[in-house]
Amino acid sequence: MEKQIALWDAFPIYGYERRSLISKEKGFLTIPLELQLPEVFTLETVEYEALQELFFNVINILGPNTLLHKQDFFLQENYALLRERLEGDFLERSNEQHFEGRAILNGFHYLYISIVPKDYIKYSSRRANSFLSKSRDFYLNHTVPKEFVNSDLLMDFESKVESVNSLINSSGLIQSKIMDYKNLFSQNGLYSKYFSLSHANPGLPDVDFDNNSIWAGDKQAQFFTLENLEQFTKDHVAPNEFYGKFTTRYNLFPIGNLFSLGFKIPYEHIVNQYIYIPDQEKALKQLRKKAKRFVQFSSGKKDDSNAIYADQIYEYNRDILENHKESVFYHLNVLGFADRSVEHRHLCNNISSAFKKLKINVKENTIDRKNLFFGGVPGNAIGISSDMYMPMSSDMAASLLYFEGAYKDATKSVEGLRLVDRISGKPLSVSVYREPEEKNWIFNRGMLVASGSGGGKSYLTNHYIASELRQGGEAVIMEDGNSYDKITEVFGGVILQHDNEHPFTFNPFLLDTYDIIKTELGEKSLSESKLLYLVTLLKLITGDQDNTSPKSNAHEVEKTLFEILVTGYYEQMWGHENQDFKFDTFFEFCKTHLNALMEKHKIMRDVFDSNVFLFLLEKYHSEGPRGNLLNKEDKRITRLSEEKIVYFKLGKLIDNELLFPITALMIMEIFNKKIHDPSKLTINKILAVDEAWKALDRPELAGYFNSQSRMARKLGGQPIFISQKVDDFIASEIIKNAIVVNSHIKVFLDMRDFAKSFDKIQEIMGLGEKQKQLILSINKDLPENRKFREVAFCWMDKIKVYGVETSLAEKCIYETNPTESSRIQKLYKKNQNNWELTAKGYAYESSLKNKKS
Repeated sequence: MEKQIALWDAFPIYGYERRSLISKEKGFLTIPLELQLPEVFTLETVEYEALQELFFNVINILGPNTLLHKQDFFLQENYALLRERLEGDFLERSNEQHFEGRAILNGFHYLYISIVPKDYIKYSSRRANSFLSKSRDFYLNHTVPKEFVNSDLLMDFESKVESVNSLINSSGLIQSKIMDYKNLFSQNGLYSKYFSLSHANPGLPDVDFDNNSIWAGDKQAQFFTLENLEQFTKDHVAPNEFYGKFTTRYNLFPIGNLFSLGFKIPYEHIVNQYIYIPDQEKALKQLRKKAKRFVQFSSGKKDDSNAIYADQIYEYNRDILENHKESVFYHLNVLGFADRSVEHRHLCNNISSAFKKLKINVKENTIDRKNLFFGGVPGNAIGISSDMYMPMSSDMAASLLYFEGAYKDATKSVEGLRLVDRISGKPLSVSVYREPEEKNWIFNRGMLVASGSGGGKSYLTNHYIASELRQGGEAVIMEDGNSYDKITEVFGGVILQHDNEHPFTFNPFLLDTYDIIKTELGEKSLSESKLLYLVTLLKLITGDQDNTSPKSNAHEVEKTLFEILVTGYYEQMWGHENQDFKFDTFFEFCKTHLNALMEKHKIMRDVFDSNVFLFLLEKYHSEGPRGNLLNKEDKRITRLSEEKIVYFKLGKLIDNELLFPITALMIMEIFNKKIHDPSKLTINKILAVDEAWKALDRPELAGYFNSQSRMARKLGGQPIFISQKVDDFIASEIIKNAIVVNSHIKVFLDMRDFAKSFDKIQEIMGLGEKQKQLILSINKDLPENRKFREVAFCWMDKIKVYGVETSLAEKCIYETNPTESSRIQKLYKKNQNNWELTAKGYAYESSLKNKKS
């Protein structure tokens, strides 16, 4: 049984002065930095190279007799419910309860910079942590060695650390700050984290090293060490690796060399990395002596191991000197720990497997457990004995640092779209457009949603619309299927369906207060948006003039005539105080005034044929074959702009090349009224167009779309275009310019169907290389214990990938699979058409089904 030592005596730190920790062991000094690492999966190859160069330069700045200790904690936290979310609608409540108690790994990252005695590398394991055997009285007489009392040395050390801190922050990749007393010594500070092996310190437990094991309270811990180069099974260490699960011949996906030691280990653990920078001349001299001894004992044969070792040392020295590198000593260990409910061997096997992915034969180390534990205490890196270090060039050591941090999205906000971290499953509140607008990542809210077949685009859109509706937003949806029935009914919206018995009808010539501009003298004129809308409508129902002459100005003549006719019509109606605004009265006005207008302006019939124009218009007169379409307001459509959510089910109308574009234009006018309503200026106003591409690929609509995009940007509107036919987005210049260019938010779900042809999509969509890498990584490394799909959000040149994970109650409302939808409808009827009861029943049945499977 090992002797007991009080924590005061076992605590390696003697004092804290001027931001420096003073160690009991040789009184060496440490300044701790807290780091924010780049979010996982966000770095490109050039950025890993930049990080390697950054720490290569840090080593050069610090110079001899300096010790770097980089420490990365991965500690468990259980998700706590948010009261605000529990006060929301039944979908939001079920979502919050779905994540209750979820175990999440959080990352905390630190860098401790120390100056150490000149002969530190000669210390054996017996001399490490000798403070543990000394009495308290010893430290009253023996504190800081004379060399560390030198004020010039201390000032130089502080200056170097400040330079390192500034260099790290200037990289733009890692954020760094020097830690203060509170962050180190408070109840939930750094030391409490380490000694309790816990995210939230419930009280410091006893630490027991008996029986070749380590126990911190109820947690059993185990060290895994990399101590010599022979443990490496690969010949070369580059600045990064390629992640096997994401990498294909079409998509090389870079990741840090130690990535698998981070969030991919599903247990709590701490990664410790140490780099000791010796006096270069002495270190290289020692290596040369070692090489000479190998030569002395070599047999002279070709395959003699001593001769091979000697050649390796000479080659290493040559590389250091010729390439202006530093020779350093490196050590890596991982401390894994879990409570009694986890089988210890499972934890050990998992961490050993993570090292195997790095091609490292790791050692489960019990002999050095006490030195390793105390050497891991912040400010006591000197506790790692010199025999556990291996010589290494500074560029290789800089590559063997852990560089991936957690997503930085806030989880406490009730605003934003509820998604999850794709690695840890941590619930996140993702700001789809508010934060990106504030950070100038985007300059409009236009959104494009694309996926392969079955990628979950409608499910995601349902989830997003529900999120926006509960935050005060409104939505108009156009689709040819049945994907949004349930969400519309849950939020008390209106569903409108076009069929032969109940066709849509509109009166585009009716005016409301937003369509009229009044002067101080009481004169009235038509608003620019209403004029553009009616001119676009006339273009759609009459078609473009067929004039192929390169010098032709027929299109401008046509547009000008339409504008004169529309404004003239309203001036006449106002002048006669006639309120009978409809297509018929407009047609009669054209018949009366068009020929006179052409004669007045000497417009030739080969430029604009008035007879053809009137003939085409006549079809929409009340006595024509399409007489109902534009002459009367559908009672279902009246005042739709005031509804929170409106869903147009277009059905077979989507295949009607004549009526569909006209109907789509009318629906967009309803959205136009929403965005012009001053009472709705502060809310998000969504126009979701799901698969309605035939309405968009029309030259007559190009100008209208561009105008609407500008107006939406100005007035807080958000057009969302959704398709599984990604080729539609790049099929025509009209769609490309009207939608792709004006959509600063591009959302991609599973795109594996397009992996081989993604270069074309990448070019048209304006995606960067990292965006391509992440989009093609979607759904390729899903966790086995959770069911979700992944989604990539691209904000111009930014990108993040999340998991779309919802509760079973939400799945009931968002699900579009025909088989599941049929089952849900039966439950809906059984529950007297009550969606909340239906969702709860569906969730209960599904959970029982999942348990059985």
